[in-house]
Parts: sequence; C-alpha cells; structure tokens
Amino acid sequence: MSNDLTVSPTVMINRIVAREATPPGAELARVAALRLRLEHAETEQQVRVAQFDPEAVTEPVTTGAEVDRLV
Repeated sequence: MSNDLTVSPTVMINRIVAREATPPGAELARVAALRLRLEHAETEQQVRVAQFDPEAVTEPVTTGAEVDRLV
C-alpha cells in the first residue's frame, strides 16, 4: 500500500470507508458523508486562516494525509 502523502483525497476517503468495514450498500452514503465532512473542514480552515490574514489563500486538500487530519 502506498504512503498517505502520495494518495489522492478521493482514494483516501475510499480507504477510510473500506477500513471502517461499512456494511454493503452503505458505502456510497458513507463516502458522500466523508466528502461533506472534508468540505466543511476545508471551509473552517479557510475561515481560521482569514481571521489572521484576510487576503491569505488556503491551498486545497491534495493528499491523503490531509484527509486523515481533517476528517
């Protein structure tokens, strides 16, 4: 298995769903819920950064390690 730093966010979310042993038929709903949590976490991170520097631009999540940290 590859390192979390080289894995895309989509693949990492799928790995998390597989690791949690989600019941058959519920995988798609779990993936959607994790994607939503990731989007909320990214938004919260942008708000926190903007409090200190309103002109700062946060980078989008690009690695599986960031997904693990945020979700």
